[in-house]
Amino acid sequence: MLKRTLVLLGAVLLAGCSSNAEQQAVLDLAKARAMAINNKAPYEKIDQYQIMKAQARENIVEITILYGGGGNTPPTKAAQSAVINYCNSVELSPMVNEGVNYNIVIMDMRGRPMVTQPITAEICSQIVN
Repeated sequence: MLKRTLVLLGAVLLAGCSSNAEQQAVLDLAKARAMAINNKAPYEKIDQYQIMKAQARENIVEITILYGGGGNTPPTKAAQSAVINYCNSVELSPMVNEGVNYNIVIMDMRGRPMVTQPITAEICSQIVN
């Protein structure tokens, strides 16, 4: 009985370590993605949008985009397009499915948030390809 209990306890502990390792891998991947985005920032403007920075908060990569105003695409539409692009991206969608989430924050010229758009596996599953 004691032997069986020890084996079961050992299996539970190993499963917990594996889960922690997987979670740490997701956190590290989020940090790496934020760093990769930052290494190229600031980006050239697209319409009136410019990616300024990214930062990792746990498993979420928050991307800050500056909107200069007067563009052809309103911020809400731009955020919706970002979701579709991220969810359909061959490079990014596997990371989203593994637990790396994104949060697109579009700010006006004064630094006030205009649109905050999360991108998660759940949101991607709702998008029709």
